[in-house]
Amino acid sequence: MRKHWHTANETHTIINGVATFACGGKKFELSEGGFNFMPAKMVQEAWLPANSLTFITVDGAWDVNWAEAQPTEADLIK
Repeated sequence: MRKHWHTANETHTIINGVATFACGGKKFELSEGGFNFMPAKMVQEAWLPANSLTFITVDGAWDVNWAEAQPTEADLIK
């Protein structure tokens, strides 16, 4: 998912597979059982492969605010 941010705090828990996240100029991978916290309005990117399962929680209404440009059709097909 292209660079974006959320109004609410967000956490990710990896249930199955792996997921890759980037924020603050750093990219990191979480595997099964991994957990992270993204504070509200933190610009982030995420790569969640089709064979993975990520549980996302938020502490308010969930929204997506694009930091640069909205995703293209090609981004959504991957």
